[in-house]
Amino acid sequence: MNASDQTMPWLRALMAAGSAGDLRASLLAAHPGLSSGHLRRVAVVGARDEGRAFVSQCQHKGIEVAAWCDDNPALLGTTEGTATVVPVSRLDGLERSVPVIVASHRGRPLRTRLKGDGFAQVELLSLLQVMEPDVFQPHMFFVEWLERTVGDRDRIARLAGRLGDDASRRALDAFIAFRLTVDPDHFVPVVDHDLYFPQGLFTFTGDEVYVDAGTFDGDSIRMFIDRVGGRYQRVIGFEPDPNTFAALAANFRGEPRVEPINKGLWSETGVLRFRNDASRGSILDGDGGTIEVPVTSLDDVLAGGRVTYVKMNIEGAEIAALNGAREAIRAWKPRLAISVYHRPSDLCDIFELIDAIRPDYRFFLRQQDEGVIESVLYALP
Repeated sequence: MNASDQTMPWLRALMAAGSAGDLRASLLAAHPGLSSGHLRRVAVVGARDEGRAFVSQCQHKGIEVAAWCDDNPALLGTTEGTATVVPVSRLDGLERSVPVIVASHRGRPLRTRLKGDGFAQVELLSLLQVMEPDVFQPHMFFVEWLERTVGDRDRIARLAGRLGDDASRRALDAFIAFRLTVDPDHFVPVVDHDLYFPQGLFTFTGDEVYVDAGTFDGDSIRMFIDRVGGRYQRVIGFEPDPNTFAALAANFRGEPRVEPINKGLWSETGVLRFRNDASRGSILDGDGGTIEVPVTSLDDVLAGGRVTYVKMNIEGAEIAALNGAREAIRAWKPRLAISVYHRPSDLCDIFELIDAIRPDYRFFLRQQDEGVIESVLYALP
């Protein structure tokens, strides 16, 4: 990959950028009214954990929360300090000069709508977390966001040179643009909504053995079964959350070819701590979780058996799980679809790990949502 390639202007910008501090200063200069030193009054949309934590931070810093909104009926009327969650329609009566912060990883559509309604400043909470991480504690997705972006730029350029099609290079350039600007609009031209099963990238046979790590209630298993028209040999689904696993097992009780496993996928068989909240934040974290759960490795489960396609979206455990699948990857060279967004270093770390296990893979990148989530690296035979 030539970093001056005209098809990747944001990669060229990254290669020419200064330090993480320089990038942070540029963001603050572009959004002066959102710095903690200038923010006096704000509206917040999103009342789940991150939005709630931000409202609390604002109250402790003397920033007035003019409105705290969410249309989830279960959250309406809940409180944090002096703030109460009200419907998003309450923003209609708010002055358009009040900054609106959207506390959601899928906030681009709402951001666009509110800008269309005349609000002068509508940004994602992640922008504030990236600009001032010491003031607004970042979600795990954004910890050392700029530091890793700058520190990994040579590795990112190497990945660019290994990508197998123009769509992947455009996706990577949009990925870099989002890293440098925290503006999700950069993703709009490149989004591929066929999550884990992008059209035209590969085809399935009638005897697939599909491993789904991070199965949730089986939504991606259902997508796979639909994609292959019900013709497959075996599906193995890993879901460690006990509450979610119960729904998964019930959903496939009548299908003997689907094998739900109530374990997390890891580098080895054992027990870890699990943060059990049945949400996108459910993570295997080794310690600090609320309950113990068993984990296993793919190599232990397969015991040398065949596998053709492996999907992993396991909240930051992908690297450990890939290390626990080395034998299967070397023996069977399955297609891989690996989420690379849970930590800022994941994209490069996961690419380099797979490349070290089997250097003969072809790599493709797809952005499959209009936000930080669902960046997927595909490794194909």
